Amino acid sequence: METVSVRRGPVSVERSEQDRCEGAGVGTRAISHRSAEARSGRTLRASGDRHGGDRRGRDGSSRALRRKVGSGRSISSLFGRHVLLLSRGWRVFQARQRRAPDGERLYSRAHGDHQRDRIHWPGAFLSDVGTQTLPSLSRGRSRPLARGTRGHRVSGRVSHIPVMLDEVVTALAPAASGHVVDGTFGAGGYSRAILSAGARVTGFDRDPDTIRSGAAMVDEFDGRLDLVHAPFSEMERRVSPSSVNGVVLDVGVSSMQIDQAERGFSFQKNGPLDMRMAQSGMSAAEVVNTFTVSDLTRIIGILGEERHAARVARAIEKERSAGAIETTGHLARLVEKAVGRGAKDRIHPATRTFQGLRIFVNDELRELGRALSGAERILKPGGRLVVVTFHSLEDRIVKRFFQDRTGTAGGSRHMPEVELKSATFRIEGKAMIKASDEEAAANPRARSAKLRAGTRTDAAPRETDMTLFGFPNLPWPHFSSVGGRSS
Repeated sequence: METVSVRRGPVSVERSEQDRCEGAGVGTRAISHRSAEARSGRTLRASGDRHGGDRRGRDGSSRALRRKVGSGRSISSLFGRHVLLLSRGWRVFQARQRRAPDGERLYSRAHGDHQRDRIHWPGAFLSDVGTQTLPSLSRGRSRPLARGTRGHRVSGRVSHIPVMLDEVVTALAPAASGHVVDGTFGAGGYSRAILSAGARVTGFDRDPDTIRSGAAMVDEFDGRLDLVHAPFSEMERRVSPSSVNGVVLDVGVSSMQIDQAERGFSFQKNGPLDMRMAQSGMSAAEVVNTFTVSDLTRIIGILGEERHAARVARAIEKERSAGAIETTGHLARLVEKAVGRGAKDRIHPATRTFQGLRIFVNDELRELGRALSGAERILKPGGRLVVVTFHSLEDRIVKRFFQDRTGTAGGSRHMPEVELKSATFRIEGKAMIKASDEEAAANPRARSAKLRAGTRTDAAPRETDMTLFGFPNLPWPHFSSVGGRSS
């Protein structure tokens, strides 16, 4: 019987004609490990749990594992060894295989090889003794839900989950006789918790569908909830100065808007290329089909943080010359073709392009800057401003605002001294907190959430200065204001 023993790290496998393994017929002369792998076509490789370079820090040494398992056994004992290894976190890989083989597999997803920086698709598990799956042996976690929505799917529908609700209510500390402004009413998650504490709430939302769906909640709380159809940047015009005890802003797009294909926010379902939260004004289709390549490049590159923005803009220009780009699916396929999709990409290639267009169409960053200045004016001394953000562009604006208003913004010794201004906010506790691990596991959108809060001082509010935020020079859309002031 001709055998060859292959040893690598904590594993040794003996293959032979009798065992009927792939690569049988190898001579008895000594050969290198690389040659043995080349002839056999397969390698038994650890998944990263039990060898050098382990990223998870699990227990167990390779020497101890060798002593327990042994080496060089027949096919029956080899099968038993595989089951033991799999139960301890090992996986069988097919080396240098880029595509997943046909048929059932022990694992349905690819795994990274930390030593060679390569993606391996899992091969069939001992194909000569059957390919029946053993799901109970897998240590891999199930793939998380898609990120970027405010809800999670339950029985085919999406229920609203307010992000960091407990932290928001704690930071606001609503009193029974207080008045709080919810600048992003949405599905009313924050407002309901605040109303339950006994406070009165004025909710703002630019989406007319949200205002209509919130009518039942207005009736439920009998006069303690007022809804205003306007963006949160209008709160300074709608609410009296120094009159409220708290302002909360949950920045971003809601799950209700994403799940409606006709709103055009998502490419998961094909729909018109719209993206307008207020359902009025310039649509994303107008931007894509009429803006110059240089403007598209800057919108997608700066607001979407897409490093291939120029390539995407040129592809859009070429495509629209043959006909207008009018649907989300059309644009998503175009961007995917222009950018490409790597094996390690965790998000769709069009994600950043859609983000940039959505932020631009709704003027989200400048709206946030105006809302922060407005909140400063309508808050009473001792009132709380609480802001929840979900990506770096939003968080940078909020961070700069609080640094400027608390007097903690850094200066430079090379610049002339500037007049110190009275702090209009003070930070109590941590400057920024993130969602708990438990909430992040239950609600994937909370993983990127950051909460910043400040308490209003008795100093006079400052003049609105949008240059503080360093907004890029883009052909921003203009919105007409709606209505007058409400108390």
